[in-house]
Amino acid sequence: MLRYDRSRFIALGLPSLLNAALVIYMLELRPEQWSDDIRNGFYWALVGGLGLFGIAAMIKRARDLGSSAWGILLGFLFAPPFMLLVALILAFIPSSPDADRLEPPPPNASLATWQTGLAILVVPWLAIWLFR
Repeated sequence: MLRYDRSRFIALGLPSLLNAALVIYMLELRPEQWSDDIRNGFYWALVGGLGLFGIAAMIKRARDLGSSAWGILLGFLFAPPFMLLVALILAFIPSSPDADRLEPPPPNASLATWQTGLAILVVPWLAIWLFR
């Protein structure tokens, strides 16, 4: 599936971007933990994985709106702090039914999608708690 509608983006994309930003903020608050290489590598791997998943979700959402992925990629390259604001804006813009003529509109988010979004919110913090 190459497009995310609004509900699927809210369920999957926003939690991953929010968690990536919160882990980065947590690393900023506790610089004394940076000396431990295992934790430091784990945290940055977690941020990288969540961030890439969130970027992919933003690109899929932009495709659903009929725009290109280049704006999202350039935004993350040149202005990463503002991309959370862009993600919130993407969450509230209604889908465009004729955005992609080659692919049908995506279905709404199912219960399994919302459960996956809940897991994306909870599991990284459980892992951080276990590896602290």
